[in-house]
Amino acid sequence: MKLTIDERAVEARDGENLLDCALRHGIEIPHLCAHEGLSAHGGCRMCLVEVDGMRGYPPSCATPAAEGMVVRTQTDTLRKLRRNILGFMMLEHPNSCLVCGKRELCEEYRPTPDKDGRTTGCHTCNNKSSCDVRALAADLGLTELPEAPIYHQRPLDRQTPFLDRDLNLCILCGRCVRVCKEQQGAGVIDFVGRGSAAYIGQAFDQTLLEAGCTLCGSCVDVCPTGTLSDRYAKWYGEPDKRTSTTCAFCPEACPVTVATVDGQAVSTRSANPFMPLCVLGRFSVAEFVNGESRLEVPLVRVGRVLRQTQWKQALEQLAARFALITGDAFAFVCDSSATLEDRHVFRRFTTEIMKSPHFIELTPDSRGWTNPAKLPQGVRGAISTGAFITTEQAAELEALAVIDCFPTPLSERADFVLPATVFTEMDGTVLDGNDIPRPLRAASLPRGAALPAWQIVVGLSHALGAEGLPYEDAKSITAKLGLKKIFLYANRTEAPAPAQNLALRRAFYRNHRIEEQVSGLLELPPLDGCEVPKSAQESQAVAAAFNTPSPTPTPSDGRFKIISSSEIVPNTYEIVLVAPEVARKAQAGQFCIVMADAVSERVPYTLSDWDTEKGTITLVVLEKGQSSRKLTLLGPGDCLAHVTGPLGIPLDIQNFGNVVLTGGCYGIGAIVPIARAMRAAGSHVTVVTEARSWYLAYYREKLAGIADECVPSTIDGSFGEKGHSMDVVGHRLAAGEKIDLVIAIGCPFMMMLTARETEPYGVKTLAALNPIMLDGTGMCGACRISVGGETKFACVDGPFFDAHKVDWEEVRDRRTAYAAAEIQSVGRSASVAPVPHKHHGNCGCVSDALNV
Repeated sequence: MKLTIDERAVEARDGENLLDCALRHGIEIPHLCAHEGLSAHGGCRMCLVEVDGMRGYPPSCATPAAEGMVVRTQTDTLRKLRRNILGFMMLEHPNSCLVCGKRELCEEYRPTPDKDGRTTGCHTCNNKSSCDVRALAADLGLTELPEAPIYHQRPLDRQTPFLDRDLNLCILCGRCVRVCKEQQGAGVIDFVGRGSAAYIGQAFDQTLLEAGCTLCGSCVDVCPTGTLSDRYAKWYGEPDKRTSTTCAFCPEACPVTVATVDGQAVSTRSANPFMPLCVLGRFSVAEFVNGESRLEVPLVRVGRVLRQTQWKQALEQLAARFALITGDAFAFVCDSSATLEDRHVFRRFTTEIMKSPHFIELTPDSRGWTNPAKLPQGVRGAISTGAFITTEQAAELEALAVIDCFPTPLSERADFVLPATVFTEMDGTVLDGNDIPRPLRAASLPRGAALPAWQIVVGLSHALGAEGLPYEDAKSITAKLGLKKIFLYANRTEAPAPAQNLALRRAFYRNHRIEEQVSGLLELPPLDGCEVPKSAQESQAVAAAFNTPSPTPTPSDGRFKIISSSEIVPNTYEIVLVAPEVARKAQAGQFCIVMADAVSERVPYTLSDWDTEKGTITLVVLEKGQSSRKLTLLGPGDCLAHVTGPLGIPLDIQNFGNVVLTGGCYGIGAIVPIARAMRAAGSHVTVVTEARSWYLAYYREKLAGIADECVPSTIDGSFGEKGHSMDVVGHRLAAGEKIDLVIAIGCPFMMMLTARETEPYGVKTLAALNPIMLDGTGMCGACRISVGGETKFACVDGPFFDAHKVDWEEVRDRRTAYAAAEIQSVGRSASVAPVPHKHHGNCGCVSDALNV
């Protein structure tokens, strides 16, 4: 049938709706609840159009195309209508960044989001780089909201492995509900409650796993706002590249798309958007291939110790040992999960180069476990591509080389340990459960110096002086095998069994227990009838030695015990703890360094208050990364590993005249002792607090009681003056008010803007800098910064510096220097212990809303 859309003649297919027809012809119509492959919902009303002869503005997602229709999608009336609809939708969605007047400058200075807990704006949203709402707001010119927003204060749900769920972001588009029902046929989640109290959840307050969730991740894939996120991948941002390959965890051989950032695998999803994956294919691949205990360099035994070496030296020494062990004295052991290219090279190496009949290819069982081989009598040397030989047999060999990706008890006994790539890092071919070849395509870079197993063996053959394996890449081996047309398994008509039943997932990959590297799997129901073999238990013990930190010692005298801990506004916690030495000597402007446990980062926190008599100190902590998360998860009675302080040069306290203190985020708490001390010294103290919205403003009564004037500001104008704290200062300076000193404490962006605002007026401005610190004594140099062209150390020369002389670009760069390591630290798929949630007047929990 033929119709016209925006003055373009197009053809529609039978049964096609207007939205799908337009999109197929490259005509964009805004939409949020609609998604390819899902039934029409018509809930968001963003895809409204005008159709000649039809009353009102029908939703294009639910309006069938008809012969002769004349449709308009971008009239001024429609754009205004969509803008108003989006504005009302945003009243229950964190929106301050969308209406911020300094949004462009902010994103230029800090393009990646902060790793906070709950999302309170685009600056803390993991979905920032691909958010449909942001794109629509920019396209429609949404810059103001009709009323102050509602923040439901719903707790961040991190109690399910692999998933984070922040319902404060949910716009109730229903995509997740429909994909669960229509693709999985499960209906695990649905709309709960009515009106403003409505949310997406499970019946009877069950957990996702209790409700039958199989962790296929389809709901994450279709979520347009970041409400649902992949816990491991969420902070890596938009991938640089996506590559389709085959998941080799099991013979299902599902087609997956691997997303990479700087060559590192960060996530996978189904290459067929209409066919879900199991929990291994969807959530476990990236964490597995990036496992902390991956073998990365060749190791050669020297006495009782395995020592690192280069590939050339390793292969030369290996060749020297095995040149004397040929024929019946040599054996090569692998399993059938290896690529066809690997197995071809292994076989030829064994039979043609080593002249041995002992090429042993084992077959894993239904759980992926391969029982070790029994070596033929007379074998004195062997190569194994995994833990496929018992340690007892290994002890009897004259030479043993292990080609593997993770350490095992067998590799601990080997003479040579050679690091191998895994399936996302290599090209090749694997067989599925029906013996049909499926392609592997290198999607991520190899870990360290790891090489494909076939390449290691070819290199060994060259070191032996043989010329029988002239392969330069996997493609040349594939051609030798005569494999030509190899396709991804994208045409399957039914989801694989493990995607429908968690208990049917594979447990092992090349005899490595997958859950040893993928922490979230440890929380899933046990596998049906799967007992851990003794050899696998030994392997698990070896992996644990790499991954288990030492226990945190607890001081016996009660120091560092938490007295109280509460979330005063989203992501911001007030923690009172015992630290008598710090409290006794603390002065305004100083800080302490805190370690939540023995392996935490040493994090500096400005002292917000202290009580000398009780021996306690008060910290205001913003959850931002792994170490602060650990701290905020502790409760009364728990003890921190260590607290050091007070550190830093105390602020010069005297009667400066008119003093303005500006604080944002954690900085609001940090200015409390400064305001009290400055006022006691005779200064007129004005406190200007900055928050993105009303629900992020705190300490209002406390500050009002210790300052001469307290001025709240919010970026969205929902409380106090609209704008940033530096806007308030700038307005006063422009009006002629005499300000003698400005002190700014908050994020670097806020302090930088404050410096820019005051510099033209010549107002002395101090900024509190807290870059990454290690020892807090000036020895490590990690906190070095440039002030007035000179190198300073924030821990001993600061924390307060002349804000007009600070190199703010360097401050930004140094704060992001460890971004990759921080993301890796946060990226664990295991659940996060919940923080106790206290119901209150603005709480969006259904139990409170329904007065249960």
